[in-house]
Amino acid sequence: MNPQISSRYRSRAIADNVIGLCIGYQRENLLARGLGLEHLREMLLRLARPLLRQGASLAYGGGWKETEDNFTYELLRLISTEQEDNSLGGPDTNLRIGRLYDHSAWPYYLEITPRLEAQWINCCRIVRVTQRDAGFNDDELSPKPDPTDAAAKPTDRLLFNRAVALSAMRRRMLEPMNLDIPEAPPEFIPAVVARVALGGKVQGFTGFLPGILEEALTILERNRPLYLLGGFGGAAEVLAQAIVNPAANRPPELTVAWHEQNTADFKQLLQLSEQFRLPPPLPAIPAAFDQLWQFVEAARNTPAAVLNTGLTDGETRELLTTRDVGAVVRLVRAGLTNQRQLPSLAA
Repeated sequence: MNPQISSRYRSRAIADNVIGLCIGYQRENLLARGLGLEHLREMLLRLARPLLRQGASLAYGGGWKETEDNFTYELLRLISTEQEDNSLGGPDTNLRIGRLYDHSAWPYYLEITPRLEAQWINCCRIVRVTQRDAGFNDDELSPKPDPTDAAAKPTDRLLFNRAVALSAMRRRMLEPMNLDIPEAPPEFIPAVVARVALGGKVQGFTGFLPGILEEALTILERNRPLYLLGGFGGAAEVLAQAIVNPAANRPPELTVAWHEQNTADFKQLLQLSEQFRLPPPLPAIPAAFDQLWQFVEAARNTPAAVLNTGLTDGETRELLTTRDVGAVVRLVRAGLTNQRQLPSLAA
């Protein structure tokens, strides 16, 4: 590779790093703010493209059904286009384009067919987190759900194991691992080194915590950068507003009691966590909510340090509240430049 091209377009420090994307589309929240799905897509592409061109990879725990709140295929198409452009012979030729790591927990990965995985093999590596990966013993495993019986009520064991597997997946994303490949050497999967979070469900989730709240907690526990975009509604806004309003009380959405009353299956999961063994190192559900609140209280005074953004406190507060897509892109990329040695590139 031409060293001038290499130094201009790539950072060896960021090569093989993985940036986690935690994005949830909440239609009503966005419409109330004068925003729509196209704004999220624009932001996603403007954030992701320069990272991919630097050789960084992306992690996204979305499913494989083409729905409006799933950005898996947006990322796959972006990576495919970048790979195609890179092969055409222009000034960007020989860039190392990053890929997508799709971490998928049991039982959700059961929906991924070999044909679908093969279709995107050059763009994406699927990392399955099994029940055993989540820490269950053989006698604790749940049978897989019957896909032909959509009306069947999930068993207690399925509800519990599914929630544990989701929590384990979000933690395993933060650790390097070797992925066993049939008839090939194991493949090294780098750890997620930073997360960008926006939107997300406050209710209607299937784990122990709303997904974005749990992904925020696990990245904060490791003192890695969290770029929390609170201007676009959802769980990310609840968390961001709790940080920027130091006089406010603890939001109800960050308490166990509120979810017992407002989130389907949550009260049952609390009871099941007393009935079944919770594999370590997962904390008990009340403890997880309390730990997240402790981070919020600490971030009220020094948000840049607690969220590890690589920005000033003023810039971090702007990131927590702005609805300006251009400002979000600028601030996230500035933070990653400082924290992960990402060189500045034109948007």
